[in-house]
Amino acid sequence: MTRDTVKGWAIISLGNRFRGDDSVGPYLLHRLRDRLGGIAEYIENSGDMTRLLDDWKARPVVLVDAMVVSGTAPGEIIRLDGLDETLPAGLSITSSHGFTLAETLELARLLDSLPLTLRIFAICGKDFSTSATMTPAVEAAAAQVEQEILEFLKVQAGGP
Repeated sequence: MTRDTVKGWAIISLGNRFRGDDSVGPYLLHRLRDRLGGIAEYIENSGDMTRLLDDWKARPVVLVDAMVVSGTAPGEIIRLDGLDETLPAGLSITSSHGFTLAETLELARLLDSLPLTLRIFAICGKDFSTSATMTPAVEAAAAQVEQEILEFLKVQAGGP
């Protein structure tokens, strides 16, 4: 991929790097920045869902986050087109960010602040306590999601 191939794309992470599995978003953001360099904008959002409305407005976005979803195991990956698919009900219940992602999407619709494209990669976590480390299942899922995002952006750029 060249510098212009994914022009306009933003990779946004949600989460707190000091709260166990919640750190997977910032962790992935930094790994992707190291691998991709300056071909996208990288935005670390620690959970300010109202700021997210400005971060993603009118641009193509890949969003990475850790979530708690009832009935899922730690490390399970949820992949969604955030504009065309309904977020799982359990996803809307638990959030460390104040507003849930589903509520933020609804507010963005009302305020005409939606992204052009929203590809969500959420990794189900277990331990979100302060000073905890990422659980092994979440870390393994992060490696898989990293590869999937790289492949996704390659396709978006018209690569092989």
